Amino acid sequence: MNLDALPGNQRLKAQLAHTDRLPHAILLGGPKGSGRHILARLLAQAMVCNRPDIAPCGVCPNCKRVAEGIHPDVPPLSNFVSSKDRDKKDIVVDTIRNLRADAFIRPNQAKRKVYLIDPAETMNVNAQNALLKVLEDGPEYASFLLLAENPMALLDTIRSRCVYYELTPPAGELPPTQAEDPKVTAALTRFTDSLRAKSELSLMEWSVEVQSSKLTRDQMAQFYERLLARCADALAGRPGGADLASALSRQEISALTDLTKTGSAAMERNVSPAHSAGWFGVSVWEIAEGSL
Repeated sequence: MNLDALPGNQRLKAQLAHTDRLPHAILLGGPKGSGRHILARLLAQAMVCNRPDIAPCGVCPNCKRVAEGIHPDVPPLSNFVSSKDRDKKDIVVDTIRNLRADAFIRPNQAKRKVYLIDPAETMNVNAQNALLKVLEDGPEYASFLLLAENPMALLDTIRSRCVYYELTPPAGELPPTQAEDPKVTAALTRFTDSLRAKSELSLMEWSVEVQSSKLTRDQMAQFYERLLARCADALAGRPGGADLASALSRQEISALTDLTKTGSAAMERNVSPAHSAGWFGVSVWEIAEGSL
């Protein structure tokens, strides 16, 4: 299994390297920065990859769709949240029941369907018990990836039905592909230019450009991380935030910081980068025009 994109975690990568078929229920545990979301994406790609001999290949249509967050057989958890539950912090039982019902619909394009539940420890007890039923008696093509910073918060019955992989943050490492990604740099530069222009049209054009460039979820997550760093620099008066400080007031930069954190969190919940960019452009314009 090709896990080169996962930073650090050499022992775990060696363990997974010779896995012929991944188990149907996997629990990924580890602190923030350990690579849980990167590994979840790689495992989801591997499960639907057209090239099982080198999965995930990263270039087949199935792998690309997973990376872009648009694969119909790797649906985001938000697909199963009803309108009345969207403001709830916990994952509630109705969400898991909706997911469970979807699991019995055969895959659309791949041989397997993959469900990412993150953060899994926010499932309430009823939701976990509802999930337990499909973990035990679900169709053979349905797979489940549970991500948890605190796996011990899950019921023993859930943990016992999953194969557990623990990840650790790499000591001072950054994936080389993320350190200097030119597509992310271009998106960030274009974004700050649009802010300085104080033009709604310019921000909308930025959103369209990001969508057409097909940034992956990892690249969009890096965009938010780098923008957060610039916001922090701007609020602290450091040179790295000069471009934002010249375009926005401190109050507006604080609002942009909160908005960027929301966008970053959405990337961890399997939201499509294209949808995220569209929402972000509209929301940022509300800050720039002072309507918040």
